[in-house]
Amino acid sequence: MWEWIARRTGIRLSREQICPGHSSPWKIFCDLFFLRPELVLIHGPRGGGKSFLAALDTHLSSCLRAGQSTRILGGSLSQSAQVFQAMRRFARDSDPDLFTSGGTISSLTKSNASYANGSEVGILAASSKSVRGPHVASLKLDEVDEIDSELREAAMGMCMEVNQIPPSIVMTSTWHRTAGPMSALLEQAREGAFPSYSFCVFEVLERCPDERSGANNENCPRCPLFRYCHDQTDGGPPKAKRSNGHYSIDSLIQKLKATSLRTFESDYLCLGPRAEGVWFSSFQRSLHVDPAAEYNPKLAVELAVDTGVYTGAIFFQIAERAGNDNEQGEEILIFADYLAENRSAEMNARAILELSRARCGGHISRVTTDPSGDYRNAVGPTVFSEYQRAGLSKLEPWPLGSVASGLALIDSFLQPAAGPPRLRIHPRCEALISALENYRRKKRGGQWLDSPEDPQHPHEDLVDSLRGGLLACFPEGRDRRPQLPRISARQVF
Repeated sequence: MWEWIARRTGIRLSREQICPGHSSPWKIFCDLFFLRPELVLIHGPRGGGKSFLAALDTHLSSCLRAGQSTRILGGSLSQSAQVFQAMRRFARDSDPDLFTSGGTISSLTKSNASYANGSEVGILAASSKSVRGPHVASLKLDEVDEIDSELREAAMGMCMEVNQIPPSIVMTSTWHRTAGPMSALLEQAREGAFPSYSFCVFEVLERCPDERSGANNENCPRCPLFRYCHDQTDGGPPKAKRSNGHYSIDSLIQKLKATSLRTFESDYLCLGPRAEGVWFSSFQRSLHVDPAAEYNPKLAVELAVDTGVYTGAIFFQIAERAGNDNEQGEEILIFADYLAENRSAEMNARAILELSRARCGGHISRVTTDPSGDYRNAVGPTVFSEYQRAGLSKLEPWPLGSVASGLALIDSFLQPAAGPPRLRIHPRCEALISALENYRRKKRGGQWLDSPEDPQHPHEDLVDSLRGGLLACFPEGRDRRPQLPRISARQVF
């Protein structure tokens, strides 16, 4: 079986357990396919092959168990399709020497596959109507941490014995939501309700060659992964010297450099969420507040403004940091902030301009703001036009994107997974410092959510200014690379 998978997919499922308490992908697949558990939970890293394992089990089970019906549900329709797309790849490459002719595909579409032996596979949309369909023997729930708990439970009602095939539900996911669905499921698994497996990126990482590490690992201290790879709790060789998977070391280093420590440890090392209510748990005055974060006339000045009942604004610059490989890169220097309540757009614009004259001699290279400031209404002129009339010209809207991704970008500067903090704030910016210290997650039904606690709180306007300003400068994330020219989508037509 292992040889067939390697020959047909090009992927050699790792047999190595690297971290204590983890399982190898090969062990997980074997238990899924041969033991067919009634209910099982798999906790793994992003890009580590969770969907691949589920898809492989789906296809081989469909080939060898005539009449098996399977449904795939993800946190969204696109997530559901990920498992199915991988399954379709296996279906096209079925080996006639391994499976009988009854296991071949008779019909294959974007969302359904029918086998000659009567088995069939389909994907479900994440809706209450979709998950209350006909009964099936096999159910795959992909990225269960993103699936609404009520939808998950409703979908489980679809799974039962069909055509004398016992029911099996496989749940796979990363775990990054604080006290989200995965938290509850892992707790149930620890209490013995159903089996669970965990693996991290080191279980699927490629073997580190001597050309990279040196014959005696003498080059290892210069590698950004050093502290994780050489965390040898079991006393064995470095983790990357024992691993033998598909995930490239360079790809992992890129993720480490471009994400926050919290994101890297939860999404790739599978250590679980790190925040409990306070969003920026890594923020510390001793690390991030620095009088040296002062205006530098040699650098461009970015001004980011969030308007509303409370208007918040920040002035920052982007500097190149020198040092060794782990310390090099861009850092954010915030030297001024502004917060006011119940002022007109014109009054705020004039006050911000006056602050710019005091803090940076009036030099402003670019002004970015919330795109909603350009919305027209029956009350009067837009915020954009009012600011421009007052003297803040050439306003640019922030890129569109989720609030959570923008806040993750802030977090990646506060505490990178590799190297020192990349964001420093002048002590005079007390309002922004307080906002970062107290910005909190919303809690509902005893669960912390990936959304702010109070969208109308003044902390929101300052954090939103920082979020939007950074997104304007780093639309592709902290690992900024040369980009193609960008134009508004409306200009395409």
